[in-house]
Order: sequence, then structure tokens, then C-alpha cells
Amino acid sequence: MAGETAQTGTQHKARVTITKDGMHAMLVIYPPSPGEASPTLADIALALDKVGVIYGIDQDLIGKSLRENAYNTPIPAAVGNPPKKGQDSVHTYTFDINNNHSPHEDADGRIDYKQLNFLQSAEIGQVLATRSVPTEGTSGTNVMGKPIPAATGRDVPFRAGSGTKVSEDGRTLSATVTGAICYRNGEVSVKDIVSINQDVDTATGNLDCRGSVRIRGDVKTGFTVMADGDVEVSGAAEDCTIKARGSILIKGGFFGGGNGLLQADGNITVKFAEGQKLVAGGDLTVGGELVHCSVIVRGNVTVKGKHGKIVGGEIRAGREIHTSIAGSEAATPTVLYVGYNTELMSRYYAVQKELNRLKGDSARIKDALYGLYRLQMDGKLTKEKLAVLQKLETFQKDLPQNLSTLESQKVEIESKLSEFRDAKIIIDDVLYPGVKAYFGLVYREILEEVRACKLTLDGSQVLMSAVHRTESH
Repeated sequence: MAGETAQTGTQHKARVTITKDGMHAMLVIYPPSPGEASPTLADIALALDKVGVIYGIDQDLIGKSLRENAYNTPIPAAVGNPPKKGQDSVHTYTFDINNNHSPHEDADGRIDYKQLNFLQSAEIGQVLATRSVPTEGTSGTNVMGKPIPAATGRDVPFRAGSGTKVSEDGRTLSATVTGAICYRNGEVSVKDIVSINQDVDTATGNLDCRGSVRIRGDVKTGFTVMADGDVEVSGAAEDCTIKARGSILIKGGFFGGGNGLLQADGNITVKFAEGQKLVAGGDLTVGGELVHCSVIVRGNVTVKGKHGKIVGGEIRAGREIHTSIAGSEAATPTVLYVGYNTELMSRYYAVQKELNRLKGDSARIKDALYGLYRLQMDGKLTKEKLAVLQKLETFQKDLPQNLSTLESQKVEIESKLSEFRDAKIIIDDVLYPGVKAYFGLVYREILEEVRACKLTLDGSQVLMSAVHRTESH
């Protein structure tokens, strides 16, 4: 039980003990003396009433104890209703915070980049987000019928970045400049849009911009573009370096002598790539071919279109690789990795082990508490056993919070692990020999041509199954 004894009432037929927090009332029914009638519900009701217990009384449990003559055994005769915290404020955004800039294909498998709404723009004064008012909590009641106040939900403030402001009442986030909306880790900002109406070459030099960049030409060999926001290139990227804290869109191809790099904290979308390196904190979407490239992304790699293919190179994705064709008829060595996080699995097993231990200890400690309460009510509790009782009460008091914390950690880890348990490689058309498919340290080498298949991890082996229509592009 949580807390120390706050109040005890004794009749010759029963004894009631209320915990210090007022949330529990323990009842001990005494056996009748020789020739005396057995205790009744009315007797117990009188005992409860004498100490003020009027709420949360478990009539069924009391009745069962009386019918079974469960004498000298502490039972929870009444339990209070704990207060419930109010709901935290909720942020509602007027723009797409999950915009992955994925292009669409027509019936012939052609990819249309012209219709992409890559840079989401905002005008001065435009509302970007609203914040709801947190709700009040629901008060609880202790076993003596007294209300227990509840905490109001937390008022979660906006994370207002540059180019934005919060209204005086704190309920609205608006743009203070005209520019491109950037959303990163919960922070909203509006960045300048730098427009370059030509190629990035010797005429412009390298670019290092605080906002987002729209280049209406190519980025030529050897040049560098760096941006605090997104980067959009209408033409091609020719053996250059482009780094963005947001996302990158290359409407043409990314090619050259193998010295190019596209690196984005967000997503990368490119028409095709050959012999280059691409690194993304989000997803990589390719419109046609990914040939002899080095790819590392935390999300998915998707090569779209009926003729989309991955040939050669090493492709690493956190969750999924999806393409029409992988490898080639010439058995070009092609390595596909999808992630499996061993560190998360170790954390998961440790949390589960601690949960099992606490739950097991809880059952044993509950039995021990009943025995100690019986000694206490009979006046036979020694100082040593009182110290044990207090320690067990502290454990029992802290147990719900400890279990809740561990359960939250377990849910959080499971959410992250689900990404890796669902890791897969989907091939819509042909998977050629020469491809190696890795799931963490487990891999499968493809030795013969396979049509329309899906690769998944089952324990320590990579399974191959038919791909369903709903899973194909």
C-alpha cells in the first residue's frame, strides 16, 4: 500500500485502516467469539462509516470475504479514484510538415517533375500554425469522499524559428517575411528564397545561402551549393557538391566522374543518378536509374517508374528499398542494405526484463504487506519489521510510476523497432543474380533470376516471397 497509516478504526468485529494518501482502506474482519453471530455487511458498513470511508467501497469483495469466512486477512475494502491530468495543447499546421516531394508517374511510367510543389511558400502575416488551449483535468476522490484536484494539461509552446512570430495570446504562429517554409524537429521558420536564373558555374561561383535556393539551370562540375533550407535545381547536377539542411530536388540527373555529393538532412529527389554519392536524413526518391552509386539514407529508397532500376553500387536504407529492377543480366555486383538496429534490441530486452522483475516483485511484496499489516493490527510489529514495512510501502508507492516509465520506454523502443521489423526490399519486375541483400548482418546472395518478389527478415534468415499488387508502385 502507498503511504503510511493515516487513520485506524476498530470494532470488535472488524478493523479498518486508511492509508496516509486517503486512497485505500484496508479491512480486517475478526472471527466471532463462541456463541456470537458472524459479522454481517451491516457490521462492516458501520466499521467503515466510523472512520469516514464512504467512497469506492468494494461491496462484492467484502461480501465474498464474509461468505468465505476470510478472517484476519487484510483486504482492500475501498479504493479511491485518482485524478486525471488534462490534455496538453495541440499544434495544428497550415502546411504539410511531411512533404516528401515525391514525383508522380503517368500511365506510361514517365515521371513528371514539373508539377512538384517542392518549396512551400509563405507570405508576410500568413498563419502557419495554431495552438489549442490545454484542457483542465478531472478531479479524483479519496475513500473519504474528499475531492483530489487534478493537474491541467501542459501548454506546449511553439518553437518559433526565424521569420516567424507568436501572437500575444500565444495561440497563433505567423510568418513575418515572405519566403520558403522550413519545418525541422518541431521548429517552424520562414527562410529567404534565393533565385539563381542561370547555371551555377564560373559566373556565379559557389553558393552559401542562409535560406532556400532555387536554381533555374545546372550546377556544373566542381561547384558547391550549400543552403540552410531546401535546394531546387531545374537542370542537372554535374559532379558537384550540394548540401542542404532541408531537402534537395534535382529535376535533371546527377552524374559525372564519381566526385559528386548530394547531402540533405531531409529528403532527396532526383531524376536519375550515376556513379555518385547521396546521403539523406529522410528518403531518397529516384525517377529512373540508380547506377553504381553509394547511397546512405535513414528512410526509404524508392526508384520509381516501370523501368526504374538499381544497378551496381551499395544502397543503404533504414527501412525499405523499392525498385522495378535490381542488378543486371550481366550479374553486376549490387549490394542492398536495409537496417536492423542491434542497440535498440538490446535496450528492448533490458527494459522487458526489468518490467518482468518489477511485476514479479509486486505480487510477492503484496503478500508480504498483508502479513505485516496483520502483525501491525495485532500490535506485534517489531521495529525491524516496521522498517521492512516502510520500505515495502515505498516500493509499492513508487511501483506505478516505475512501471509507467518502463512501459513508456518499451512503447517508444517498439515504435522504433517496428521500422526495422518491417524492413523490406521490394522488386516489382526482376531481381538478377549478383545482388546481395543485407538485413543488418544477415544477408542473402541472389544466385538466379527471380520475378516480382519481396525480401524480408525472419529471425536469422532472409525470406523471399511474391510481391502483392498493393505493394508495387
